[in-house]
Amino acid sequence: MTNVKLLYVLIALALLLPPASSQGQELPSLTLGDALARAREQNPDLLAARQELEIARGRLVKARYPNPFNPEIGGEVTNRSRGEPGEIGSSADFAVTLSQELEVAGQRGKRIEEAEHNLEKIAQQVRDAERVLTAQVKGAFYQALSRKRRLGLFRQVENLNRRLQEIGAARFQAGEVPKMEVNLAEIRLGQARKDTIVAESEYRNTLRALERLIGREPTGASEPLGQLTVQPEEFQLTDLLRLALEGRPDLRASAEELRRIDAEIALTRRLIVPNPTLSFLYREEERRDRIAGAAVSIPLPVFDRKQAELTQLAGRRGQASYERRGVLLRIRQEVGDALRSYEAAKAGVAVFEKDVLEHAQENFQLIETAYREGKIDLLQVVVVQNDLFNAQFSYLDSLSDYWSARTALEQAVGQDL
Repeated sequence: MTNVKLLYVLIALALLLPPASSQGQELPSLTLGDALARAREQNPDLLAARQELEIARGRLVKARYPNPFNPEIGGEVTNRSRGEPGEIGSSADFAVTLSQELEVAGQRGKRIEEAEHNLEKIAQQVRDAERVLTAQVKGAFYQALSRKRRLGLFRQVENLNRRLQEIGAARFQAGEVPKMEVNLAEIRLGQARKDTIVAESEYRNTLRALERLIGREPTGASEPLGQLTVQPEEFQLTDLLRLALEGRPDLRASAEELRRIDAEIALTRRLIVPNPTLSFLYREEERRDRIAGAAVSIPLPVFDRKQAELTQLAGRRGQASYERRGVLLRIRQEVGDALRSYEAAKAGVAVFEKDVLEHAQENFQLIETAYREGKIDLLQVVVVQNDLFNAQFSYLDSLSDYWSARTALEQAVGQDL
């Protein structure tokens, strides 16, 4: 039996055996759909971002006030003393005033328009946070599945090395192999145990990262359920760019920011028009003179004509325009890069499955049978085992790269594909 055939044997064996469970523990299962739903409901960062919507709604509520200025009421009481010759005693005078500032240039409508665009901008920013979180959860979930498979492979290698060590010890007792071969088997078993411990730690760390994203206590006790098998699809760059430019929430948020600034500029120009203040007065003097009247006052916009505010807003609009162009360029780059990475990952999986796995199924046998029967020695087994190890990890890496690229492509487009 050649080393190449043995490599195929071990690859097929490792692929057909199910991943080892965590010592029979009953762990809380977690599918990708569960993880995404929990993240949208419980992720603290996303929940905090959604509070910005409440803040923006409060701003809109204030903008819809019939009048942003409350009426003012004032009172005055004075004591009039009789100090002239022939006059005695004193009397109290009092006055009441009521004033109200009014907006007369349609400022309320522009204020509402600005607040509505601000609310829509915040809503799109929250959607963008959900887009990023969705990609993070998917990436963490598929990484957890990959680490789970990796851990299962390490455990299979450890079990194989344990069986080989037991066979080697039996063959040594029978005088068929030298002591060096038994020592080598024990060294390989110790290394396999150490690799399993490290893989277990990495797997639990990945689970803790996933649990943090979904708002669950990061204990590393979840059990991800899913498949790493792929069904590659063909995508066209023009179609993906169209979807991204139509649906990416960060691009929509940048457009709403421009509209919001335009509304704020229009509002500021309306604020140049002075607001009149109407006042009503009632005064009673010496208990017999009653005076009632009205007054109007209008500030003169001589010095402050909102020049500073309009200058600042012009700068903000230019800034927002450049930022929107930057978002457009970033989307085009992200979609193009993600599609190229996806195509490369898809090709890697296809080549591996075609050139290795299909042939491996044709040569399925158990490696320890050949070793037990003395057809190969342990050094040959070690060589083949190393080849298996590298081949299996290459395959897992190709699957992990595929799902990472697929997730990045969906994040760049802004929707599930």
